[in-house]
Amino acid sequence: MPLRPPASLEIVSLSHRYRGAQVDALDDVTFRVKPGERVGLLGPNGAGKSTLMRIFCGFLAVQQRKERPPGTTRVEVGGIDVSTQSLKVRELVGYLPEQVPLYLELRVREHLEFRAAIKKIPFAERAAEIARVCGLTGLKDMLERPIGQLSRGYRQRVGLADALLGSPPLVVLDEPTVGLDPNQVLEIRAMLKGLGGAQTLIFSSHILAEVEALCDRVVILSRGRVVADESVAEAMHAHDVIAEWDAKPAQVEAVLAAVAADFQDIAHARKVFDAAPLRVEIPCEGAKVAEELCRALGRASLAQGVALCHLARGRRRLEERFARVTGAAEEVQ
Repeated sequence: MPLRPPASLEIVSLSHRYRGAQVDALDDVTFRVKPGERVGLLGPNGAGKSTLMRIFCGFLAVQQRKERPPGTTRVEVGGIDVSTQSLKVRELVGYLPEQVPLYLELRVREHLEFRAAIKKIPFAERAAEIARVCGLTGLKDMLERPIGQLSRGYRQRVGLADALLGSPPLVVLDEPTVGLDPNQVLEIRAMLKGLGGAQTLIFSSHILAEVEALCDRVVILSRGRVVADESVAEAMHAHDVIAEWDAKPAQVEAVLAAVAADFQDIAHARKVFDAAPLRVEIPCEGAKVAEELCRALGRASLAQGVALCHLARGRRRLEERFARVTGAAEEVQ
């Protein structure tokens, strides 16, 4: 069946509190996803990720707070309001929840035929569409197997195939590689990467290296609030400046002293002067400060005739960014 264009996602001032709870599961969440983007939705246990996904997939109601003006809270998929057109939104979304609901007594083919009928895939196109998603998820040899006889990993693949049926404009995957062995994980990653902008992807995983490999952007939640919304490149680019000189310690100290008046972060520099080249690592408050410090160190080294052999901003793993914005004491999911 023909591909449908990827859908946007827009969430504005969304809060949600479960009945009887003392605190909000979501607190004034706002972010936007462009058509074709691949976004990693991250957060510690209990941060509100699953609640958020259930809302914009149309499975939980959008709550409108009485203290806010009407229309303040909006959740839209492809420009369609989830509050008023939930069924229409569900036609645009392929959703894999963390706990995959499957009919264990059905064969894989029967389950996918049933799901294809629910998704209104024309009867004449169902066999080809099931063959397509089974090819993507490695289920071609399992079509006649009862789901109850499948391993956990293959059941996860059935859920993935279900989510991809009908080429939905928005694909939402909550822990899609849970239960898969390392080879299967690599296959599923390659398949998801192969979507290549044809479908918008919201991807939640506790394996942050997986998010690094698959996603263009990350949205990080903590205690129901968005604490980071940035590209993966930005999240992994540290604000530390790393400089190395082929010089004597006194010469390097003179360079640092020349810029210290303008950059207070110099006071927190880590110096490694027991090997050549001499190395200094300087933590900075923000990317702009780091860039300005790099230029200042370059000018100061040139002015004092000191050989600067390396100058760059450091890189970090996504885990470090996650820990910084959510708090190191919180459990990483």
